[in-house]
Amino acid sequence: MRFFRNKKQPLIIAEISGNHGGSFEKAKALILESAKAGADYVKLQTYKPETVTVEGKDSRFKIQSGLWKGYRLHDLYAKAMTPWEWHKPLSKYAQELGISLFSSPFDESAVRFLEEEINPSVYKVASFELNHFPLLKKIGETRKPVIASRGVSSDDSVQKAIDCLSSCGCPEIILLHCVSNYPAELDDFYLREMPQIQDKFQTRFGLSDHSSGHLVAVIATSLGASVIEKHITLDREKESIDGGFSMLPGEFAEMVRAVRSTSKILGHAGRSKKVSKESAFFKRSILVCRAVKAGDELTEGNIRIARPGDGLCPSYWDHVLGKRAVRALDVGHPLKITDINNTD
Repeated sequence: MRFFRNKKQPLIIAEISGNHGGSFEKAKALILESAKAGADYVKLQTYKPETVTVEGKDSRFKIQSGLWKGYRLHDLYAKAMTPWEWHKPLSKYAQELGISLFSSPFDESAVRFLEEEINPSVYKVASFELNHFPLLKKIGETRKPVIASRGVSSDDSVQKAIDCLSSCGCPEIILLHCVSNYPAELDDFYLREMPQIQDKFQTRFGLSDHSSGHLVAVIATSLGASVIEKHITLDREKESIDGGFSMLPGEFAEMVRAVRSTSKILGHAGRSKKVSKESAFFKRSILVCRAVKAGDELTEGNIRIARPGDGLCPSYWDHVLGKRAVRALDVGHPLKITDINNTD
């Protein structure tokens, strides 16, 4: 199974995460807005608090800074999780809207659940799960393509994850350049490194973007990204847990337009430049500028390099000067090789 099928522009993924705020109707609205904005895929996250952390009470389990400062890990994941019973109806709703839904599983039980409930066409491995090798093994065994963020992983760790997935049957891996800060600052991205992913790991590459706006996504597209993943939200209220670094629907739609336009502007490697025949008609060529009789010598006084471009190419200028016309030629006639005596 191939994920891209020779796509000529980046696939755009709308990440819902916990921005539904615990509301099933809000989750549906997020899928609707993702489809309306032009996303190719919409993505959930599939976990329970106990599949991500334990109920530790010391300071190590309390977030000390950033968007979720003050939360204990277990409490944050309990608040942000997508109820598992929502997955099937949300997937069905997405299908009705013509957009595909998949998810990031956070443990082996989530993979089993997703296979049984929605049978996704692809899996996502989140940045912080790329060293969860039992999870990777389970995902690989589905023999489905995988998109993986490498945000907090060393090159060695990334290669081990690739080897694990591939050895278990994964047919295709796409690595996403990712800054695992929420929100991510522009000077943290070092996007020049992104194309190196392909050379290092022999995979396609893309971007998982937690920055504000769509500038990073557009630059990533210009550097050859095959996937753009961005969070979407209906609002930035407290209940939309990732709202602080997510795009509102109008912003997401503008990003999609910007990415698509960037892809069109770049074109596709290996294709010759398309030149409009209509435009090319107004290039220069050799035209008759004063009436010529049969036998007249062609000189700078009766031929000229001018528009339109349907006469001889000006590269023939020195060749035709001094030659004689074999027929009468009116003003404006586009000079042809057959109009001159080449035996002179």
